[in-house]
Amino acid sequence: MVMDTLHSASWQRSVPGGVMPLRSVWIINHYAQPPSLPGGTRHYELAKRLIALGMDVSIIASQFHHATQSHGERASGHVEMIDGVRFVWIPARIGYKGNSLARMFNMLEFAWRARARGRRCFKEQLPHPDVIVGSTPHLLAAMAAAMLSTRWRARFILEIRDLWPDSLVALGGYASGHPLILFLRVVERWLYRRADHIVSLLPEAWRYLQSKGVAKQRVTWIANGGSVATPRALEKSNDDALRAVYIGAHGRANVLDDLLSAAAILEERHASIRIVLIGDGPLKQALIQRARTENLRNVEFRNTVPKKSVPVVLQEADVAIALMESSPLYQYGISLNKLFDAFAAGTPVLFAGNVAHDYVALSGAGLTVAPRCPECIANGLIKMATMEPSERIAMGERGRDYLRVHHDWDVLADRFHSVLMGPGGLGEGNTG
Repeated sequence: MVMDTLHSASWQRSVPGGVMPLRSVWIINHYAQPPSLPGGTRHYELAKRLIALGMDVSIIASQFHHATQSHGERASGHVEMIDGVRFVWIPARIGYKGNSLARMFNMLEFAWRARARGRRCFKEQLPHPDVIVGSTPHLLAAMAAAMLSTRWRARFILEIRDLWPDSLVALGGYASGHPLILFLRVVERWLYRRADHIVSLLPEAWRYLQSKGVAKQRVTWIANGGSVATPRALEKSNDDALRAVYIGAHGRANVLDDLLSAAAILEERHASIRIVLIGDGPLKQALIQRARTENLRNVEFRNTVPKKSVPVVLQEADVAIALMESSPLYQYGISLNKLFDAFAAGTPVLFAGNVAHDYVALSGAGLTVAPRCPECIANGLIKMATMEPSERIAMGERGRDYLRVHHDWDVLADRFHSVLMGPGGLGEGNTG
């Protein structure tokens, strides 16, 4: 049974002279989720605003939650309305822990089930799609979206979050000649040809795509974003230590060993700085064990928090921390949720990375230091700790202002709406 029965009347709107169907968009994103869960909520935020702009939006996502690596309380195969946004939960029989082989099977299962259900069942639950958005990182979900766009004669928008399969080689440890990488390169080229238009979260991705034969005018940059949080009157701790908070995954690409190495340096220097790591991931237990072994008393680990709680946590911090690997892929830019979350909260950022379009440097919302350099991280935190509080507050306000102008969800939704309404979206475009 469907939790929320959707009648055809709800797919229509009144217009002068009669009733016309709402323009319908399906967004297929394996990892999409509402703010009641930890992790990014990009498509939930965009969908709310697209609905306000007159579209009917359905988000098709997995019942299995990536950040918690559990099925939770999601009802498999059901349609659920969350704050006016329609989520369709695809059944996931295959769970996983970390980046195991089971995760790859989970990706295959999602793509297969989304395509199969999209061909047969969605027509009974959802309005006919005018456009289907296929969102990576993994290309199989986007491939399912492309196939469904052919089935329903809808336009296909490819959304690129990470540059797969190159990121699997640069950051995931795969050899360039691995059979999986060779297969994904075939899928990648097919998706670029098949897409009516391409949306990328990375500001310089058009250069990468151009090297693959994609014309620049077929690419639109729509980064991640946020909504400026209401300032809160907080009770400050009696502890004078600077509170530096990391919120996010605890995996290989997050290079949190560098943060623990920086914590060890700070301990040696008797710096009054406390580092809090919030989140989960395959390396969390190893990081906890290392902190215990090295007796890092200035490090604290906490469990994941729902996305809706992130602004409060960050407003209680003095500094937000974001770390990157050192990789040539970052010449095309990044779109870290944790940066925009910090900007929205008005919390200054210590960013360890060497990337194109460095949001922290561009906004003046904090300090940027070299990646993979624990000494640099420690020095950056000491510099922020010895600043006047008013200087850190000013950094946070610059982040708020930058977000408000360039990366507010309202601004980004208008841009996304234009793509959907344009030649690559709901207008004329490639259908085959």
